[in-house]
Amino acid sequence: MTGDARFRPQDRLRKRSEYQVIYDKGQRIPSASFVVFVLRNGLGRPRLGITATRRVGGAVRRNRAKRLVREVFRRHKSELENVDIVLNVRTSLPGAGYTRLEAEFLARLRPFLLKIA
Repeated sequence: MTGDARFRPQDRLRKRSEYQVIYDKGQRIPSASFVVFVLRNGLGRPRLGITATRRVGGAVRRNRAKRLVREVFRRHKSELENVDIVLNVRTSLPGAGYTRLEAEFLARLRPFLLKIA
């Protein structure tokens, strides 16, 4: 992978305080496979944070869910506005196919996609 196609450290939310601000001030958008919280930022790039509790399943199921979400974000981050996204995984996400998850993700984030002519 080269350039912008990677999921770099600056594309991630890391600190609990960053998550808390997004939970408190961000817009909550529910979905069948996840709940997403979105808040605009002034950093010039979108960032992603993922939470997957044990209720989702064991470590293998949680890691699969996070890998799927990261891949969707990585492929579409150039289309997103400057937003911070926290995605809370629901129990149905690890069994979802990539194309269904991608469509669901883009549908929920449609207001935050760049208007490319």
